[in-house]
Amino acid sequence: MNCTKAVSHSRIKVEENRKKAVFRNGDRDTFEVSQVDDCLITDGVRCDKLVTKKGVASVLVELKGVDVAHACDQLFGTAVHENVVPLLEDKVGFLVICSRSPRFDGFVAKAKQKAARQFKAGFHIITNEGEFDIERVVAIDGPY
Repeated sequence: MNCTKAVSHSRIKVEENRKKAVFRNGDRDTFEVSQVDDCLITDGVRCDKLVTKKGVASVLVELKGVDVAHACDQLFGTAVHENVVPLLEDKVGFLVICSRSPRFDGFVAKAKQKAARQFKAGFHIITNEGEFDIERVVAIDGPY
């Protein structure tokens, strides 16, 4: 089963459950979009999508309702999974698109710290949808 497809649209869109993230691609570079949930990983905790700009960066995406704490577990679990690690670029980012933004409480702060410390990566939570440059999503001070 092929879980990854190469695309070079000007806007790379990933969506699920009425949540979506769009990655701008003005130069129409090749991106790889992978279905993680039930394709690359079929059991245990896992996020929804992996978006990679070859040679530049990879972003793990969780399109979520309201359980952002679970989204954090899903993203970090995916980032170290044996089926996903070979697909990741050196620069990695984490993106949660959720129904409503959580209060900036302990687990969000811990997730941001863990992403920065363990992966040198940005960790961002956005409400409903967003349009991004992949290089900004992987930045700790991103995504805009």
